[in-house]
Amino acid sequence: MAGSAIEQANTGSPSESMAASPVETQLALGDLARANAGGRLWVIAASVPLLFMISGLVIRYAAFHSVSAVPGFEAYARALCRWDCAWYVDISEHGYERFPIPGQSNVGRWGFFPLYPMLVTTLRFAFPFSTILIATITSTACSYAACLVAWPLLEKNVRAYILYCAFLLSGPFSFHFTTFLTEPLFVLLTSCVFLALKRSNYLAAGVTCALLSATRLVGVLAVFAMVNQMFEQHRQQGGSAVSFPRWVLGRPDMLVAIFISPAGLFAYMLFLYLTVGDGFAFLHVQRAFGRVAGDPLLFLWDGLAAVPTKGWLPTAPQWSALAAIIGLILSVVLAARRRYGAALFCASSIILPLITNLASMVRYVIGLAPLLMLIAELLSVSKLTYLVILALFLSASYFMTLAWIGGYLALV
Repeated sequence: MAGSAIEQANTGSPSESMAASPVETQLALGDLARANAGGRLWVIAASVPLLFMISGLVIRYAAFHSVSAVPGFEAYARALCRWDCAWYVDISEHGYERFPIPGQSNVGRWGFFPLYPMLVTTLRFAFPFSTILIATITSTACSYAACLVAWPLLEKNVRAYILYCAFLLSGPFSFHFTTFLTEPLFVLLTSCVFLALKRSNYLAAGVTCALLSATRLVGVLAVFAMVNQMFEQHRQQGGSAVSFPRWVLGRPDMLVAIFISPAGLFAYMLFLYLTVGDGFAFLHVQRAFGRVAGDPLLFLWDGLAAVPTKGWLPTAPQWSALAAIIGLILSVVLAARRRYGAALFCASSIILPLITNLASMVRYVIGLAPLLMLIAELLSVSKLTYLVILALFLSASYFMTLAWIGGYLALV
C-alpha cells in the first residue's frame, strides 16, 4: 500500500500529467497571436494592391474618357497602347518576320524580346478576347503579383509597401505597368529573382533570371546580382575571395543557377539565327531605330543641353537625362546600404541602353524594381512625407495619363 501511494504521488493523476504548465500556455498563446498577426498582415498585403489596382483604373479611365468620344474598356486599352506597345501586339499576333518590314527603313521586330508576347499569345488561345484586352489584363495582374512579391523584400514595411503599390498601380507612370509593355513582367521577374536570392534559393533565382533574359536584354544582368549574393554568403561563412571560385565549383546548385541564367537570351539568339540568319539581329536592328553606340557621357550632356525653346518645362531629352542620372545616384545609394547586387544590376541596366542614346530612359529607370523599392523606403520614413507623396502619386496619375495618350515624347 505504501509503495502504491508513493508511486501515485510521483506520477500524479492522468489529468494532472496532461495539464500544460503556465509557461507552455503562454508560449502557445504567443504562437497563436503571431500566427493571427501574420495572417492579418498578409490580408493587408493582398488588399493594398487590389485597392490601388481599382483606383488606378478609375483614374486612368477618367483621363481617357475626358479626351475620347468612344467609351468602353477595350477602347481605353487601345488608347493606352502607345509606342512600343504596338510592336508587341504585332509580335503576339504575327510573330517575327524573316526580313525587314517593307517601307519602314529596314525596321524589324527582332529588337523586342519574345517572352511577354508569347505569354499573351498563349492566353489569347485560351480566352476569346482581343490581344490588347488580354495584354492589359495580364499586365495589371503581373503588376499586382509584383506588389505581393515586394512585401517580404520591403521587410513588411507597411508605409513603403503602400507607396510601392500606389506607384505601380495608381501612380504617375502606372500606364507603363498596365498596358502591353514588358515593364510589368520585368518588374515581377526581377522581384522574384531578388526574393529567391534573399532566401538563398539559387536554382529558383537562376530559372527566374533565364525568364528575365527572355523578357528584356538587360534581364541577363541579374546574374551579377546572383554571383554577388553567392560571394557574400561565402564571406559570411569565413571564406576568402581567393577560395570563392573553388567553393562555387563545389556547389552544383550554384553552378546550374549561373549557367541557366542566360538561357532565355541564348534561346532567342538561336531562334533568330535559324529564322533570320543572324543571332544578334536584336542588336543590329537598333540602327534602324536610330540607336547607334556612342559615349554615354556625351549623350547625357546633349540631353541636359537640349533646353526648351519656349516655356519652362524641361524637354524630353532633359527628362531622359535626368532620369538616367537619378537612377545612377539611387544605384549608389543602394551600394551605400550594402545592397551591392541590386546596385550592380540597376546601374548596369541603365548604362547598357545609355551606350546607344537616351530613348525610353524614363521607362527603363522606373522599370527597375530595386530602385522603386528604395524610393518607397526613403519616402516612407516620415509620416507627413509619406502622406504627401501618396497624394501626389494619385493626383499626378490623371495628368500623366493624358500626356501618355497625347504622345508626350519623354514617356516613350
